[in-house]
Amino acid sequence: MENKYDVIIIGSGIGGLTAASILSQVAKKKVLVLERHFKLGGFTHTFKRLGKFEWDVGIHYIGDLGEGSMLRTLFDSITRKGVKWNKMEEPFEVFDYPDFSFPVYGEKERFKSDLKEKFPLETQAIDQYFRDVEIFTQWFGRHFTLKALPSVFEKAAKFLNLNHIPTPYITTKEYMETHIKDENLRALLCSQWGDYGLPPSASSFAIHSMIVAHYFNGGYFPIGGSSKIVDSIEPIVEENGGSLKILHTVKEILLDGGKAIGVKVEVQKGKTFSEQEFFADVIVSDAGAYTTYNKLLPKEHSVSFQKPLESLSTQGTTSITLYIGFKESPRKLGFHGENHWIFPDADHDACYAKRNDLVNGNPPMMYLSFPSLKNPEAEGFTAEAISFADYSLFAKWKDEPWKKRGEDYTKLKETITEGMLTFLEKRFPGFRDLIEFTELSTPITTEFFTGHKEGSIYGLSCTPERFKQEWLGVRTTIKNLYLTGADACSPGVAGALMGGVAASSVVLGLTGTLRLMKDLFQKSQETG
Repeated sequence: MENKYDVIIIGSGIGGLTAASILSQVAKKKVLVLERHFKLGGFTHTFKRLGKFEWDVGIHYIGDLGEGSMLRTLFDSITRKGVKWNKMEEPFEVFDYPDFSFPVYGEKERFKSDLKEKFPLETQAIDQYFRDVEIFTQWFGRHFTLKALPSVFEKAAKFLNLNHIPTPYITTKEYMETHIKDENLRALLCSQWGDYGLPPSASSFAIHSMIVAHYFNGGYFPIGGSSKIVDSIEPIVEENGGSLKILHTVKEILLDGGKAIGVKVEVQKGKTFSEQEFFADVIVSDAGAYTTYNKLLPKEHSVSFQKPLESLSTQGTTSITLYIGFKESPRKLGFHGENHWIFPDADHDACYAKRNDLVNGNPPMMYLSFPSLKNPEAEGFTAEAISFADYSLFAKWKDEPWKKRGEDYTKLKETITEGMLTFLEKRFPGFRDLIEFTELSTPITTEFFTGHKEGSIYGLSCTPERFKQEWLGVRTTIKNLYLTGADACSPGVAGALMGGVAASSVVLGLTGTLRLMKDLFQKSQETG
């Protein structure tokens, strides 16, 4: 019985952890979580250097976490209030362009009025934009809810036209060019595109709207770092005999006919590897749709949608992150923990088209974050600078051992690092003088630890085409196998968490879901 569980979850990202916590708490399930990395948490884990510098690999900020909000209630529920949240100082973001900087405050009406003050000729367009953001956000909510219900409900909704808005599948660029005349206003409104990973010409306006609305009330950061999430959830899972295991790489989902019954795992202990099988009535994959269908299952189970699965898996954004440790607080230069989105051009698509200039030391744009200024328990002073470049530029080193990829790879990383620091120094004079430590992460590092295709950080790309795919959602083509995480809902920590809630609801069935909703309602009443 040591290898028999009620539920097996592949991957310990926030989608997998959410499902594990809910199924353990609500249904008292014995849950096994299998993680390929030597650390639990997926993109919600931290790492340290020099004993004092600590960074979160995935969480840079999260919105919509005010007391009584649904997301806060969910986080409090899955962690039993084991994670405390720090609201970022205002303004929590700054959009930096060559000719202007625009501070963003965590209050929707102020955001709107600040935009009108800067662009007085666009007052009506700005009002319409905020209305449309709400409309598309509501559309996405209905779309996601219906995807989590049995297919008959989705078909009925289409028949009754319940999920209809005239143009749900437009790109962000199409919306902007239709409704906004001022090019600088278009640029400013699209400044957060790095949060969903595609520039305006490629991204869905629905996902753009979701992200914009998500931050209407500012940004939050987990006190003590994102590792507090898994630290809080692990004992919850263990209460019912469950377990979270590191260095357990799932190689295959075991099938009996058309039904999932278990997984085959490669287990690493030191330098030795062995195979082991685990069995369960339910398998939940937080490994992403591409990995699940193309690496863990025979392709015959996804033959009808292989083409969109491939295309949506190769359009995703891959990032390069420079982790920075400071000798002194960056407050010395006037930073207070705000994020900076820095663009040398108001044309985001033009910036994105130059992304591969990064490997020559010329970053096309940059996101700058200060985790130590957001986390009151931080020991050292830190920053993260993020830019973008294609996976193909690093692919030839992907099979080399981590941290032992040779002199050419090291030189490339040095060139990129120097280019990113020069970019930051030009924007913030004196920045380099504060630096004590740097370390660069590339897409092949992301791929090595996560198994995501080409080191993608957001899962399947959020183009309009993604939201037309009837096969994509919590349910799979295999009985008793479900998806969770970003591909089951939307990118980012909040989206992946909602994927975990949806997967749990499907596994629990109607009565279990009602118990879950009742439990959440009671918790929200307590916090409210």
